[in-house]
Amino acid sequence: MKDRVEILKIHSLDKPLAKSVDIKVVAERTPGFSGADLANLINEAAILAARTNQKEISQENLLQAIEKVMLGPERRSHVFSKKEKEITAYHEAGHAIVATFLPHTDPVHKVSIISRGRAGGYTLKLPTEDKHLRSRSEFESELAVLMGGYAAEKLIFKELTTGASNDLKVASDLARKMVTQYGMSDKMGPMVYKQGEELVFLGKEMAGEKTYSETTAFEIDQEMKKLISDALKTARDVITKKIATVTKVAKALIEKEVLEQKEYFALVK
Repeated sequence: MKDRVEILKIHSLDKPLAKSVDIKVVAERTPGFSGADLANLINEAAILAARTNQKEISQENLLQAIEKVMLGPERRSHVFSKKEKEITAYHEAGHAIVATFLPHTDPVHKVSIISRGRAGGYTLKLPTEDKHLRSRSEFESELAVLMGGYAAEKLIFKELTTGASNDLKVASDLARKMVTQYGMSDKMGPMVYKQGEELVFLGKEMAGEKTYSETTAFEIDQEMKKLISDALKTARDVITKKIATVTKVAKALIEKEVLEQKEYFALVK
């Protein structure tokens, strides 16, 4: 984080920052950002300030720029119907509440139901420090957070929508890695089960011959299913227990569309 503070100071030397800007807060919200990402962030903040004829770059400009770099631009033209807005609000409240009341999760910095990039809404969770190692407990909590939106929709509306499709994809990919790459399945043991050849420079995996049998493939599927089922149960338990808080957060989102960290924590105590 100290390095990011210094890099941000260098890139903002020729930019007029407001006196109220706290570079440390920006550095806290940007774990994993490279030097180029941080330079891009400052430039995006300057563009946001220029659009509203500001003479200086504000803290709000910088925080908005972080989300633009991470998630893409806001799509305010993407208008929800009243019902869709309500579903999205409960969906994001589900993610946020599960993240808040489970151990081994990153703190919630912001909850929004304004579309950004390809996301209909988003819950911004960021680690308090740079992490190079992740534990099984952290991954299990992360799976439960990913299932939080799905669980909230099912509990509140007794119906499911396509809003959880990306969460399910991310959860399935994480569960597969836990079983096949990280040795985090007691049943499958400390082994790597490869399928195809991973092309690191492209970030893709080419289809190829499995290095394991069909029986093993079935067992891997079963272990993945168990991890995700357990995560869904955990998410459902938290949301059922904190249903009043979920409703409070969802109603605030319907009214305001965005909850920053202080507003959010004031609601959840």
